[in-house]
Amino acid sequence: MICIIDYELGNTVSVQNAVRKLGYDCKISRDENIISNSDAIILPGVGSFEKGTNNLKKYNLVNILNNEVIIKKKKILGICLGFQLMCNKGEEFGTNKGLSWLNLNVTKIKSNNLRLPHVGWNKLKIYRNDINFFKGVSDRDMFYFNHTYCIQSRNISDFITLAECEYGENFIAALKMNNIYGIQPHPEKSQNQGLQVLKNFFEN
Repeated sequence: MICIIDYELGNTVSVQNAVRKLGYDCKISRDENIISNSDAIILPGVGSFEKGTNNLKKYNLVNILNNEVIIKKKKILGICLGFQLMCNKGEEFGTNKGLSWLNLNVTKIKSNNLRLPHVGWNKLKIYRNDINFFKGVSDRDMFYFNHTYCIQSRNISDFITLAECEYGENFIAALKMNNIYGIQPHPEKSQNQGLQVLKNFFEN
């Protein structure tokens, strides 16, 4: 069973519909028992980093997620804001501390006069096909983005960069660190290629 974390800041129903379309049992929940009994977790997110961290604390999800992901090593996929919340800190509405699973920071996109937020379809620069996260997906495929803040690219060995995107600057579009996966675009809104990414995550 796949658990989609409900912290009142995600398009959870869209994610659930995508997961169910792939044939997986799926529940939207913040109940500790359901999260604990799941096979994998999805942390979605639409909104500000500040509100995201506050809501995770409000529902005691920080401790629950730390236990599942860091202690038990359960596989998790962060989508958009959910991906960003895995980092050390975000600069949206002041500096706010994230989950600190990833030694990275979330900063405003250096748009170079491009419109913000970055909304719409964009290509990815896909790396590390050997990990299979983007198996069946090519550099020609487009993914749907909706964000103003990004995770800047860094050449460090803590994690594996699976893809980058360019919009004013290069930023991390997807990464993997052990059981932790993150993706900046919305696979649940990215048609067949997005469904393929979700399928790859479940099957890896």
